[in-house]
Amino acid sequence: MLFQHPPKAVKLFSMKSIIGLCEKLAPKRLAAEWDNIGLIIGDASEKIKGIVVALDVTQKVIDLAEKSKANLIIVHHPPIFEPTKKIDTASAKGKLIKRLMKSGISVFVMHTNLDSAPKGLNHYVGGMIGLKKLKSVTSSGIKYRIGELPKAIGSKAFALSVRKKLSLCSVRHYGKPKKVKKIALCTGSGADLLSEAVKKGAQLLVTGDVRHHNGIEAIALDVPIIDAGHCGTERPMVPLVVAHLKKSLTKRPKQVSIIGFDVEESFHTL
Repeated sequence: MLFQHPPKAVKLFSMKSIIGLCEKLAPKRLAAEWDNIGLIIGDASEKIKGIVVALDVTQKVIDLAEKSKANLIIVHHPPIFEPTKKIDTASAKGKLIKRLMKSGISVFVMHTNLDSAPKGLNHYVGGMIGLKKLKSVTSSGIKYRIGELPKAIGSKAFALSVRKKLSLCSVRHYGKPKKVKKIALCTGSGADLLSEAVKKGAQLLVTGDVRHHNGIEAIALDVPIIDAGHCGTERPMVPLVVAHLKKSLTKRPKQVSIIGFDVEESFHTL
């Protein structure tokens, strides 16, 4: 008669240990005062079976979490932002929260603290688009980056390079085309920083959510803006956080799956 040893129980990471690793990359003290970061849905004493990293909490992201048996979703944008007086489960947000609670899935947010962190999103995207000598600068309470290209190139050629390196369908070029080398970068929404970035020597700004008046300012200052989209400039948050967690957890004798969800842009250029 064969005697078989029972399988060893798989050791799981605690929520607190995963939060600690996230805050090592993006310390919570770096978040803007108005932001809502950290564990906004869930219990800090939970054990983590699996992690999904995404830009936003959506029904498709929850689908992936349920399918992969993950009980933690790490996102950039907080699904609960403004003070909530009631949860209408018939609304889009209410449906998400109800499903998360029913499925036992927690949500952890890394937002402006990840944007500002020394090795955070602005630094990461700056490297992706070819910027060197990156420096952190602050204007109007917002931290962003200014870096240099290896050599001066035309602003339209640089715009096409940004589109390719960020895997985007399109970008917009505002202002008169010119040769540029010193570049300011603010992922997400930073077009209002243009005049301050110019004072710090920037010859072009890469950001998202550029509005009409920002385009007029770009023409007036003779400093182009490349609008690579809010989603387009922040989507690299997923591989950044996934890589950080996998590297941090490699040598630890516990198991957890880490899956990235690469969202598509929410519009189509016709």
